[in-house]
Amino acid sequence: MPTTGTRTSPISAVRLASLAAECLQIPADEIDVRVPLTRYGLDSLATAELVAALARELGRDLPDSLLIDYPSIESLAGVLALDGGPGALAMARTERVVCGAARDQMRVDSALPPEIRPEGCALPSGAERSILLTGATGFVGAHLLAALLRETSARLYCLARPKGHVDGRSRVIRALHAYESWDPLWASRLEAIEGDVGRPLLGLSPERFDALSRGIDVVYHGAALVDWIHPYPALRGVNVLGTVELLRLACRHRPKRFHFVSTLAVCYSTLGPREVCERDDVLPYLDGIHLGYARSKCVAETLVRQAGERGLPVTIYRPSLVSGSVGTGISNTDDILAALIKGCIQMGCAPDLDWVLDCCPVDHVADAIVRLARFGDEPVRVFHLANPRPRHWRECVLWLNLYGYRVRLVPYAYWLRRLAADASAPGHALHRLRSFFEARPAGQGGLTLPELYEEGVKSRAHSEHTWKALASLALPCPPLTAELLDRYFSVFVASRFLPAVDRPRRPSDDPGAQRVDAEFFGGILRRFYGDDTIKVSHVARISRASEHSILTELTSWRYGRASGLSRYRLMVESRRPAAPGALDVMVKVKPRDEEVIAVGERVARLCGEEIGRAYARFRDRLGLAGCHVREIGVYEQSDPRFRRHTPVLFGSRRDDDRNAWILILEYLADVVLMDSADDVSGWRREHVEATVHGLAQLQAIWYGRETDLMRQPWLGPVLSAGDMEQMSGLWEALAEHAAPLFSHWVGSDIRARQAGLVADVGHRHRVLETMPRTLIHNDFNPRNLALRRTDTGFRLCAYDWELATLGVPQHDLAELLCFVLIPGVSADEVAHYLDLHRVDLEHATGRSIAPAAWRLGFRLALEDLLLNRFAMYTLVHRFRRQRFLERVLRTWWTLWSLFRDPSTARVTP
Repeated sequence: MPTTGTRTSPISAVRLASLAAECLQIPADEIDVRVPLTRYGLDSLATAELVAALARELGRDLPDSLLIDYPSIESLAGVLALDGGPGALAMARTERVVCGAARDQMRVDSALPPEIRPEGCALPSGAERSILLTGATGFVGAHLLAALLRETSARLYCLARPKGHVDGRSRVIRALHAYESWDPLWASRLEAIEGDVGRPLLGLSPERFDALSRGIDVVYHGAALVDWIHPYPALRGVNVLGTVELLRLACRHRPKRFHFVSTLAVCYSTLGPREVCERDDVLPYLDGIHLGYARSKCVAETLVRQAGERGLPVTIYRPSLVSGSVGTGISNTDDILAALIKGCIQMGCAPDLDWVLDCCPVDHVADAIVRLARFGDEPVRVFHLANPRPRHWRECVLWLNLYGYRVRLVPYAYWLRRLAADASAPGHALHRLRSFFEARPAGQGGLTLPELYEEGVKSRAHSEHTWKALASLALPCPPLTAELLDRYFSVFVASRFLPAVDRPRRPSDDPGAQRVDAEFFGGILRRFYGDDTIKVSHVARISRASEHSILTELTSWRYGRASGLSRYRLMVESRRPAAPGALDVMVKVKPRDEEVIAVGERVARLCGEEIGRAYARFRDRLGLAGCHVREIGVYEQSDPRFRRHTPVLFGSRRDDDRNAWILILEYLADVVLMDSADDVSGWRREHVEATVHGLAQLQAIWYGRETDLMRQPWLGPVLSAGDMEQMSGLWEALAEHAAPLFSHWVGSDIRARQAGLVADVGHRHRVLETMPRTLIHNDFNPRNLALRRTDTGFRLCAYDWELATLGVPQHDLAELLCFVLIPGVSADEVAHYLDLHRVDLEHATGRSIAPAAWRLGFRLALEDLLLNRFAMYTLVHRFRRQRFLERVLRTWWTLWSLFRDPSTARVTP
């Protein structure tokens, strides 16, 4: 920073206050030298102006981060009173000195003053008539206020600072209006108390503080400086000392139930256990918490716990990142997540970090706090308000691209260089947050703060107790779906926080084409049961099933089609006694293949330009081509062997002109091992054997009937050996992308194996073409199958047939075994299942199958899985963690090691 002044003498606190007042445009006598200047409205622009003014005053360069490390006039005066040379200032700012002093201060602050202890007896729960709330003008606080006014009959007293010429009550009501949460009927129950949570006695006179303590029955403390850049000393006054004053008020005269809003960030220590649950005290892991805000909340939590141990009934709530309202879509544009999204859009790139984006909608957080306040009776209760279905940061970047913003995923080091270049101006969304992204805490191997929040580095918060409590209160956390993100971004764009983009054109389908109502279901069931008297009197959608496929979910959102899987409950009436009465069904609405492929291409391009180009070139030869009609065709087979081993098909609708492809299937209620891909500990030999028996029956239907199968209009493209050779560029790009992950899991030798498979792909496929083939499921694993209990054991039930194609039967077996067997499985066990499958297929078809050829086909199928399917999984894994993938790959390595034969490394047709 260039300077022109020549001053060398120390600068006084009075002069500092005067300069700060000029930048803040307030009278200098209003500034308390001990209070951080951010409390007076010092934003990023005013910070830059004040640092520049100080540099001119002193005649020397000053670091941009000066006011981050020294946020008050008192601390500034202390450091600037040192020798004027840059060396002295740098020495004063060394992390060792600053961090050591802060650590000592945190330890001192973690002891609740001995005089703060409850007096008298607490009111019984439910008897509270008056509530004190802090933070009511903030984003979470305003929603919490609305929830308290809505859920209780108490009178609400809101501690609020006047600002300018606006009194505290007006500020509170303005906040409720801003978030579309105000109800005029609440006016008589709302009172503002003008004070300051960062001052002794909350900025009140001793008499007013005492009167307030007598009149309040319960305290909700939500006020805080939520700050990602300032160190602990800058946040201590409000976040720690303010909590002390509120605990003092809560203990005086009679104990008041004390509800403290903390943050889940207190659990993210690099020195903590692998998981931190609700009952864990996080103070022992304070040295591994590197964010000043989280440190201040950790210390404040400790004070609240001590008050609880002294007899004050306390509850601590640890919310994760708080996203916008589900009801209104309004978000907090001042928080770090909004700034990061906007900044990445401005830069056209996003940091490629392994972040799990755990967000809870603000209205859910507010409702949860109010309802959990009456849950349980422990003296100290802690709840983790986390989302059971978080999204990965990369998945959100993918969503941004599908929304219309062009944002690349780039290595963090590159992104930091772009940030330094692009965000230097105050107008950039990330200008004031640069120090957060650049900070490298001491003793962390040079990692930045954001890298310390990656999965596998920080501790993980365990929230099962809270989720069970919320389930009992019928208050589950809404997932961060594509539709909810769309609602948030619509408000961002409408408010001009984000620039508008050209959205994908929504389809002009006939709205009746995909309508699933009583008339639709009635027609389906009349045909299925052959009963013209059937009438569906009531239809209710019970739930949307969990989505395995990121492609299906994002395609449904992007193209505006109600595709996906939903459970419906039907009330069925008939004159015949055999009518089912109440019937649950699964409705599967298929997206068009072209739309799924387009979303898949965007996934591929974000993983790498080479993969994206290869994917686009061969997009029509991938298994997704024709997927919207293939599954309907497969399910409409009448062979009893197929019907026996699949869900009941009540009916389907295919209308290509109106873009409607719908399946109405049995709801699988009485099955085991359904959706067990992530945890296969329940699989036993009897389960695998039953699955293999059923698989052989299904494959026997088309075994050796290639010509007939190829004539089926629903089959879709079948890749030849020539196709596989032409697509070598795609297989190589996929292998290159998967190699780091695969090598980490099974060793570096696998990269050579991948290269060899790509080089030999055409020859190996020609060998497969000489073998008997059939209709294979082509996605045959515990994500898409279950087992029915029968009188004699178990029976396979396979579903999700959209990828079905022509292939050797060993392909489905190889995939199944990779999923359900554990790494290190014995050769004898694998041989047992391999021979069982062969013999079952022989019996079902009446054809002899040579064991040697069967084993060769199994090995080639294994190699095809690595080249194609598992490498494709790594693309999705990048955006949505596929928890099964590491185990599956390790088992694959075991199986392939058992079947590789150096003498047949170059196979001959």
